[in-house]
Amino acid sequence: MSILLFAALAASCGDADRLSRGVRSSGPYEIAEVVDGGKVRVVATYRGDPVPARRRIDTNINAQHCKGKVLSEELVVDAASRGIRNVVVRLEGISRGKAPGRELMLVNRDCSFHPHVGVAMAGSLLKASNEDPLTHSTHPYYGDRSFFNYQFARAGEVYSGRKLAEPGLVTVKCDVHNWMRAYVVVHDNPYAGVTDADGVLVIGEVPPGSYGYVAWHEKLGELRGTVEVAARGQGEILLSLGPVE
Repeated sequence: MSILLFAALAASCGDADRLSRGVRSSGPYEIAEVVDGGKVRVVATYRGDPVPARRRIDTNINAQHCKGKVLSEELVVDAASRGIRNVVVRLEGISRGKAPGRELMLVNRDCSFHPHVGVAMAGSLLKASNEDPLTHSTHPYYGDRSFFNYQFARAGEVYSGRKLAEPGLVTVKCDVHNWMRAYVVVHDNPYAGVTDADGVLVIGEVPPGSYGYVAWHEKLGELRGTVEVAARGQGEILLSLGPVE
């Protein structure tokens, strides 16, 4: 059985490596007042039965602390809403608008990274901290290039971070615990986000206009489409996932 991802006006699928190659800067971004801004509402849902269950990870290192705490994050579907968590959606072609966030903090907690999937704008800081009474490393890569490798020796430590210089996909690993993974999608504007536990994301303060979008999921790949945002209105992106033979 394979997985198929659908969307209204969607065009194509890909994988994590393709995203790493496909995120490109459209030039400098300018912070400016957004007049008559609207919203984009994303809903990502799972089609088919049964709803996939999360599997428990075999934590064979530091089992006294990690055992029983770690569940797979690669495909998380809410049984009630069928919402798919951790789908990244980013809008393309916006060079002026709202102010971006300044940093993203990756937290080592209960032998996992939090958040598992995050978004950040190029130029912001990627920081890290440790809440576990264990040795951890936070080791991000831009593609095959090591970005930094910070070793935590104890709980309560914080790494002050390094600036994310360019758009792309950052994969984060822990060199001590081989099951730990996180992903950061670095975009060239702040109009990007990650779906929540119900598969919902709202991107606000969007200048009126028509925009291409890219949706990405670590297991399900990438697709593209367009969305229209009217002045003070709301555009909709409906993503549907289902098993096919």
